[in-house]
Amino acid sequence: MMPDPIRGVSPPDALGVASTGQAGPVEQAVSAARSHATTKVDSADVNRAEALLTAITQAANAVPAIDQARIAELRQAINSGTYKADPLLIAQKIVELEALLGPKGKIE
Repeated sequence: MMPDPIRGVSPPDALGVASTGQAGPVEQAVSAARSHATTKVDSADVNRAEALLTAITQAANAVPAIDQARIAELRQAINSGTYKADPLLIAQKIVELEALLGPKGKIE
């Protein structure tokens, strides 16, 4: 912030402290307080991000591995026309999915 050329004093900042442009003990203390406050906010954000990444990693580890051989087998059966879909099982899985989505998943 630039000092007022007429008075040589900057307007008060967010903490209500006016600066003369010289770094005296008050300005140094205010600067240190700002740095400390910023550090707390930054460390809180890092801690939250770390917790979120940990939760995502745990959820990803709980998902079963992809069976590439089974996928290839199903693709071959679909392409050859030998794959038989069970309409009742498909309908049951759709109903289960709708129940998991809850009221927000319903179309009105």
